[in-house]
Amino acid sequence: MPVSNPFSSHRLFHFAGRIFFVLAVTLACPVRALAQPPVFTRVTGPNNPIVTDALQSAGGSWTDLDGDGFLDLIVLNGITLSQSNSLYLHASGMSFLRVVTGDIPNDAGPSNGGVWGDYDQDGHTDLFVARRNNAGNLLYRGLGDTAFVKVTAGAVVTDLANSNSGSWVDIDRDGDLDLYVVNFQGDDFLYLNGGAPDWPLTRTLVPTLTPGNEFSIHGAWADFDGDCDEDLFVGNAGSQNDYLFVNGGDLTFTKRGFPDQSSTLGASWADFDADGDLDLFVANFLHEFSILYRNSGAPAFTLTPVPTSVYVPDAANSVGSAWGDIDNDGDLDLFVANDGEPSALYRNAGPPGFALTRATSGAEIANIGNSFGCSFADVDRDGALDLWVANRLNQPNFLYHNDGPVGGWAAFRCVGSTPNRSGVGARLRVLATIGGSPRWQMQEVMPLSGYNSQNLELHFGIGGATQLDSVLVNWPSGARDTFTAVPAGRLITITEHQALVGVETPNPARARLRITTRNPFRGAIELAYELTEEALVTLEVIDLGGRKIATLDAGRRSPGLHRSRFEAPANLRPGLYWARLDVAGAREVVGLTLLR
Repeated sequence: MPVSNPFSSHRLFHFAGRIFFVLAVTLACPVRALAQPPVFTRVTGPNNPIVTDALQSAGGSWTDLDGDGFLDLIVLNGITLSQSNSLYLHASGMSFLRVVTGDIPNDAGPSNGGVWGDYDQDGHTDLFVARRNNAGNLLYRGLGDTAFVKVTAGAVVTDLANSNSGSWVDIDRDGDLDLYVVNFQGDDFLYLNGGAPDWPLTRTLVPTLTPGNEFSIHGAWADFDGDCDEDLFVGNAGSQNDYLFVNGGDLTFTKRGFPDQSSTLGASWADFDADGDLDLFVANFLHEFSILYRNSGAPAFTLTPVPTSVYVPDAANSVGSAWGDIDNDGDLDLFVANDGEPSALYRNAGPPGFALTRATSGAEIANIGNSFGCSFADVDRDGALDLWVANRLNQPNFLYHNDGPVGGWAAFRCVGSTPNRSGVGARLRVLATIGGSPRWQMQEVMPLSGYNSQNLELHFGIGGATQLDSVLVNWPSGARDTFTAVPAGRLITITEHQALVGVETPNPARARLRITTRNPFRGAIELAYELTEEALVTLEVIDLGGRKIATLDAGRRSPGLHRSRFEAPANLRPGLYWARLDVAGAREVVGLTLLR
């Protein structure tokens, strides 16, 4: 498929203190053969708009808008034209519905990137959209579900620039989400959040941060040096050097240069070698070699290109990139979206070398598009990461189902108790016994990744393990939470300094909660539990946020079998819910899936 050079016009889209101690036993593991590779199948179907809409798509961002437990997707369209963006709600399996009402799907323009974040701490997700060619950026305040109000006043929507990407990130560590916008051939925009009650976003000049007249495309925020504040990598196109801005606190940054002189369009942070710090993949365009940088860790935190024994650079038109454990073996794999040529999938061999081996076959490679953004997401909640790819030349986007095999896994949503309810910047370390050896993994909730792509959920593969031995959470506020013996095979919500939602705790009365009728269900579902001794019992149905839907049983109950029936209210949205049994201070939880 031919490539139209996005760097051809004069507009140039070109386009136009924490220290983490890592368990060292992984270094002693023998060389491990790659597990059976997963099979990706391209999703098709005439009534599935997420795979039939043909627009100039740049990237996409996932979030659960309607609270049904499944991820929804905003796709940004109109890179060089005036097109409306696409908002898709999960329907069932790998199928989606397109939202057609409201401002979001009807504001046409040259959109390039969009990111979700609850910047006003009202519990509803808000959306920022970066647009090119001085079209004016967009800000929508969430009202719940798919209802949004468009912000029409303030610097965020009146400042004009050739904007390529944006990120919600707590830059000044005051607890709320600020907004950073990367601009092409112009100073970037930093808007500091003034907090309650009005949550104003005020443009602030930070001389040590704004790059200036570079051909800046992508900004990737992450705490690469583990000091509790977010640092920024800026990728520059036009054969210019890239930059890393190291956050020194108090809105001061130290600039590090990368003398690569490459046309960088995207980048992704990840701890691919499981040593406890974040490494960086940089995607380069114009058939230049992409680069994988390994983080040396403390004290210097130097980023150095890995040797070819770990990753063989590919000269391609690379744009998007996404890390994810596609085979749930405990190591992060890498997908790279290429423009007009086959994309690339690299499987991680794990310890001790963590070599990335490029796949030579598969639908995700055979289907060629003018691909830009890409991301992994467990779309159908089967425990395997599926793959979405954006195509930029009025082509249908790609959605691939991961057919497995599916190993052990656990997924997390992080909810902060400070104004940063979106959990951006939260860092999770999990310990599981994989292949007989204890192994730590680390991931961070990042505001943006790859090329204008976002998924705030964290997914960990744990091989054949059935539980996480430890889960350690370092929150942006500086607080820490620790959980032990966390059951796997489920989506878990972690709210700062609260109990886990979606996880049972050991039950001294030996009660076992089970579902006795069909699940997923329509209308009603029956449950049963059995007590070995008399105990005080509460059985409730809750949503993923922990809000009570119904109380099915409450009071002191005698030993024996007890049955309950949940009849879903007529106005209850289809989706994933939890039946939660509390017995003498202990807890068991099972998932309930309500169908349409």
